[in-house]
Amino acid sequence: MIDPLLIRTVLQDAAELGLMVLSTGILGRPFCFRRQLTVREARMTQISDILLWMGAAVLVIAHAGLWFSPYGLGTWFYLANPFQWLQIAIFASILALDVWPARVFRSWSRYLVLDQTPYFTDRQHVLIRRLWRIQATLLLLLPLFSPLVRMGVGLPR
Repeated sequence: MIDPLLIRTVLQDAAELGLMVLSTGILGRPFCFRRQLTVREARMTQISDILLWMGAAVLVIAHAGLWFSPYGLGTWFYLANPFQWLQIAIFASILALDVWPARVFRSWSRYLVLDQTPYFTDRQHVLIRRLWRIQATLLLLLPLFSPLVRMGVGLPR
């Protein structure tokens, strides 16, 4: 029989790993996304976006395992906590803000297959950079809630 504490620790570590990969995707974007892109930088921008969505998937799967499996602390422990709901709202807003840039980056594939620089307007560039700043700010808030949730702060007594 596998120790439930070990499984819970693995799920919590997987959630932290997902957050790190998501952070890599968000914080890596300004290093490769600029107005005068090369083909290599455009491919790196696409990879940073893929990392963001992969990290989000790992984070969601790990948290779902913690919330709904018998190895977590119980559904009531996580879903009765207002800090958990705040963390979910921030996470959902980060992903919602990335839907449009992800579609733009995905549309670059037809250019990159031919080794051409992708076309995008100055307006799109400014909007994607603005969305990135909002995402980075929200990302700074996201890890602050995990310790509060794990300690049970905010649960009714």
